[in-house]
Amino acid sequence: MKKAKKRILPALLAVLAMVVLSGCGGMSKEDAKAYAQSVLDAQYKGEFKEYIKQTEATEKEAKELYEGNLDQLLTEAGIDKSTLSEEMVENYRNLFLDIGKKVDYKLGDAKEADDDSFTIDVKIKPLTAFEGLEDEVLSAVQSELADTEEIPAQDKINELVYGKMYDLLSEKIANPEYGDEQVITIHVKPDKEGVYYIPDEDLTALDNASLL
Repeated sequence: MKKAKKRILPALLAVLAMVVLSGCGGMSKEDAKAYAQSVLDAQYKGEFKEYIKQTEATEKEAKELYEGNLDQLLTEAGIDKSTLSEEMVENYRNLFLDIGKKVDYKLGDAKEADDDSFTIDVKIKPLTAFEGLEDEVLSAVQSELADTEEIPAQDKINELVYGKMYDLLSEKIANPEYGDEQVITIHVKPDKEGVYYIPDEDLTALDNASLL
């Protein structure tokens, strides 16, 4: 088996790194599917056993990428200790991990193409947890503040808004509902140096299909 690129996508974030797979002689259809499966299981489920086997990454490296990128995702979503309590940030951190684990996908068999690459059809059902969430949060906050005579400070409002959103999302993720199944085709292909990878746009397409 040749080289491959490793990828970690906690919930909605993509990061690439390069590793060397064991063995030589090119990638088989079985190799391609196993590699793709390990990447998706690592990025969504936080399951690293097969990923480590496929990529020869260490468990520490895999977890550091996964957890580090999760922290970045939280910051980009405005969820950090500069605006919210430490408890709230930790709640969201665990919630985002749970969201990834609820993503419903199933890989088909890999098919060989003419350019030494492979295509794999991934059946994925989108979580509907975020559908209509903004209106639900707004309604919950307005209800909470309905009898308040004095407008709370900004930090209190932030905590309230994110607290209501957390409560709503937690309930939805505990009892997940899904939209119609979609089929996203991903590619496992070699670059100019023979390094196999899954293109960024393919994994972005999966991310986009994973949530409504």
